[in-house]
Amino acid sequence: MRTLLLLLFGCSAEPKAPADSGTDAAVAGPIDLTVSLAPPVDGYQAVTPPFEVPPYSEVEVCSIIELQPRDGESLVWFQELESLSSDNTHHMNIFIGDFSFLDAFVAEGASQTALGTESIQLPCEDLELMGQAFPVFPSQRDSQRITLPRGVAAPMPLPLVAVASHHYVNSTADSIIINAALNMEVVAPEEVGTAANLLFNDIGGFEVEPGTRQSVSRTCVAERDVSVALVSTHTHEWAECTTLNRFDGETGAVEDTPFYVNQNWDQPPIHHFEEGSFELKAGDGIHWACHYENGTDLGIVNDGSAAGEMCVFAAVTWPASHGVEEITDIVEDRDLAQLLALLGDVMGPCDTVLEDVSGPWSVDPSPFEGAGVCEGMGQTESNTLY
Repeated sequence: MRTLLLLLFGCSAEPKAPADSGTDAAVAGPIDLTVSLAPPVDGYQAVTPPFEVPPYSEVEVCSIIELQPRDGESLVWFQELESLSSDNTHHMNIFIGDFSFLDAFVAEGASQTALGTESIQLPCEDLELMGQAFPVFPSQRDSQRITLPRGVAAPMPLPLVAVASHHYVNSTADSIIINAALNMEVVAPEEVGTAANLLFNDIGGFEVEPGTRQSVSRTCVAERDVSVALVSTHTHEWAECTTLNRFDGETGAVEDTPFYVNQNWDQPPIHHFEEGSFELKAGDGIHWACHYENGTDLGIVNDGSAAGEMCVFAAVTWPASHGVEEITDIVEDRDLAQLLALLGDVMGPCDTVLEDVSGPWSVDPSPFEGAGVCEGMGQTESNTLY
């Protein structure tokens, strides 16, 4: 097994001390919160080197990762992913984009040239192509394990250049040493019957007005019959809860009772479904909503920062729009244009997103008083298939 290294260390933001801290405040530490995972039985392991986060600082570092093939293979199939990050990590996400495949299809070093940097780590805001990248492994939980049904797997061409984003907010007076580990379990090509499809959508352009509660929502609609393997959500601390409800394409109605509820914004569950237990017909979908409480005198917007908000829906469905044999042929033909089109189909936004579907709750702001819409809802727990 070849061991791969994710370089997630780098520059940090300037320390941000709280307003009531003085120049004589004691700074202790560092506190070691580094982690490790046993390597996978058959696959790849990525471990980040330790990085020291200064007191009262927010760090979001992007680093370039090169995944080299084992034994000359040009395509691998992932069926299980497991990550472990230092306690209180905000997120540790892996991104790919068009740049990811240039080393394999153009020339060695072409990917990093396209990224516009010679550095292996730098602030994410300084990385030119991050706006064109999309997450293939979003991780907000400190400990996270994703499993797919037997015979279902996600394709990944090799060699590959990816970008790792590690976001950590240190609100303490101590320096904290952090890292993360990621295991990628692969299966033999002959064991793969169906390719998986990754969906990932955020709701932008909303503001939660001061002193109000507000719900924002969208509906992700499937354009073909699919089975749902897993779902999850992502918000920041102003979310009272997130909900997922089934959408009926024939009636245009959203079911009243959510099948997924998360009231723990910092540790959203990943809920897996047994094979055949959650199926969507073409035109059906999933309605996702984020319910916010803003008890402050400032508006809260989706600006990508930890102080702002997000409303993300993520899911894995199957089968993908391309079959296993077709995906294999595209990779083996080394046709970059076809490969980029393929990955755009199997890893990206929902087929169709509807903005005007009415859910079980009002989306109009209401005064911040009394019980919110999440009152009395149960909490969905994480699970795995095996």
